[in-house]
Amino acid sequence: MGNHLSSAAKPAIWLAGVLSSLPLIALESDKDQQVLWSSEGDSTMSIIGDSRILKMNEDVTVTQGTLEIYGSEATFEYRVSTNELSKVTVQGNPVRYQQQLDTTGTLVVGTSDTLLFYTDALDQTILELIGNANLESPDSTMSCSAIIYVSDYDLIREATGPCQGTLNSQPN
Repeated sequence: MGNHLSSAAKPAIWLAGVLSSLPLIALESDKDQQVLWSSEGDSTMSIIGDSRILKMNEDVTVTQGTLEIYGSEATFEYRVSTNELSKVTVQGNPVRYQQQLDTTGTLVVGTSDTLLFYTDALDQTILELIGNANLESPDSTMSCSAIIYVSDYDLIREATGPCQGTLNSQPN
């Protein structure tokens, strides 16, 4: 028997590689969606420098694909020159966040007093949970003063203490 793969094995290996990357693809598809919002209350708009500021209050919902944020009020910051959304700040008692991690419907959920939602210089979707920050995924649970979460990779990049949490064991 040689070390060469049969012609039938090559497509199977390729398919296994594609299927193993689906959770990342599912998250990546969220950032390709439009950011949508709704509010039960009033809104105001102003221009400060190169920023267009849209403020809304009362039962605000912000979505992008499977990413959902719920709060009491929100501020959207757009660049006037490009009309590009640069940041969303949501406040609440608490702000609630959830996002589907993969095609099986696995969720990450979080709460905080304030949540910042933006895309960083590396084109990664960032969520900053500030004040009484809690984040729960299938692998772990964390409670801190603040958490910076990269949703594209289900990764807590930084946490400000005091913190406490649990790591769920995964079969090898």
